[in-house]
Amino acid sequence: MIIDDPTIVLCILLLVLAFASSLATPFFRFKTQVQEPVSDDCIPATGPAVTVLITVHENAEELDKHLPILLSQVYEPGYEVVVVAEKGDAEADSVLKQYSQNARLYTTFIPDSSKYMSRKKLAITLGVKAAKNEWILLTEPFSAPQSDEWLQQMARQCADDKNLVIGYSGYSSNAKPFQRFERLLTACYLMNKDLKSVSYRTNGTNLMFRKSEFMAQHGYQGNLHLLRGEFDFLVNKYARKGGTALALSPQAWVRDDAPSSKSWKNKHLFYLETRKFLKRSFPVRLAFNFDQWMLHLNFMAIIAAFVYSILTHNWMLCGCAAVVSAITLILRIMFAKRVINYFCEEIPAWKILPYEFSMACRNLVHFIQYKLADKNVFTSHKL
Repeated sequence: MIIDDPTIVLCILLLVLAFASSLATPFFRFKTQVQEPVSDDCIPATGPAVTVLITVHENAEELDKHLPILLSQVYEPGYEVVVVAEKGDAEADSVLKQYSQNARLYTTFIPDSSKYMSRKKLAITLGVKAAKNEWILLTEPFSAPQSDEWLQQMARQCADDKNLVIGYSGYSSNAKPFQRFERLLTACYLMNKDLKSVSYRTNGTNLMFRKSEFMAQHGYQGNLHLLRGEFDFLVNKYARKGGTALALSPQAWVRDDAPSSKSWKNKHLFYLETRKFLKRSFPVRLAFNFDQWMLHLNFMAIIAAFVYSILTHNWMLCGCAAVVSAITLILRIMFAKRVINYFCEEIPAWKILPYEFSMACRNLVHFIQYKLADKNVFTSHKL
């Protein structure tokens, strides 16, 4: 067995790189922010009255499925549910008529004549104007609160010094494991940013903001021509340092219905267009790119060590490479599983590392698809 100074140095470098790359993950950095569930005795009985806002566009079926839980929240200060639908949407109108006797429900409609702007953002703007309360809780028809205390848990974060509250939203259990993994991974990057600096955006559908600020700063002015990015622009435009609260209690979660292949692809392509107009994107993208480089560099070094050790019959270096591989695998799975288990995401442990490796390749595919796409698809101002 070869034991010389170069071999010892290479083994030390492999070990250092293994530990460093294993820590280069948002799952490790998120560890101090995972909160324990709050008992009912700790929940304040008072809080702000809230308006739950939902916009409907060709998803009346999802609205019918999830509206009952929205209308049956346990919240003593009181709340209303404002639904904004497309005028002439017979299916949505039929669903809303079923619940028209509920005193909490208020409906309004987008006029057919609205052009040259995102109808989704217009619908949100109309809903905010119709809201009676200062705090608006924006979600989607395909998002299901996981508890009748959802509103209570979100609203308990509405402190005087906060203007945004972001709750966790994942995909339902029938979504593909990679879809659930990617959403959680992205959420960790974004939530780290929420707590350490000024929020960048949210990749979920569980967001509270203040009506007064939305109206004073003219809502979506400056990005109404972009068809998507409703939640992103709300956070990006109105976030301020220390002004964002996270609602991480399991009772505050929502689960989105599994996305179709088309909606999954569009979500990524539209974000690539949207991010060009978002501020503060560089630190988040830098963190992701650094983590990916560290991950791939570590395994390239391990593979190189295996090849070199076999060719030179350096079995000490070969054994070290094997140990480093095991360390990397164990640490990355351990860090990821802690967060995955907390958020109750059903992702097998053996898939974690392949999913992390595939992120760069998948993002490259989406980037190529975006570059080849007709850019008029992303805007209401067709050229």
